[in-house]
Order: sequence, then C-alpha cells, then structure tokens
Amino acid sequence: MSEQKSTEQRRKETAAKIWLSYYNRVLYEKGIITERERNKMALKIDGWKMTMS
Repeated sequence: MSEQKSTEQRRKETAAKIWLSYYNRVLYEKGIITERERNKMALKIDGWKMTMS
C-alpha cells in the first residue's frame, strides 16, 4: 500500500514540476520575468518536493 502511495506521490510531483516549468517558461517568453529570474525559479522547481497531505 505504501508503495502505491509512493508511486502516486511521485506521479503527482512530476506533474506539478512539469506545470511549474511550463508556467516559468511562459512568463519568461512573455517578458514578465527576466532570464535570471527564470533560471533561479528553474533551480527551485528542480529541487522542490511535494509535502504529503
């Protein structure tokens, strides 16, 4: 059972990271954030872990 939760948790975390990365890219492409801000956010997204709720 915990393995199923672990797999589900990883899937949700991966999906969340994909969306965050997408929005980060869109903000940069629209000129809302700078390249430096985009890069800083990309590092934060890569290191981000979802909390279990």
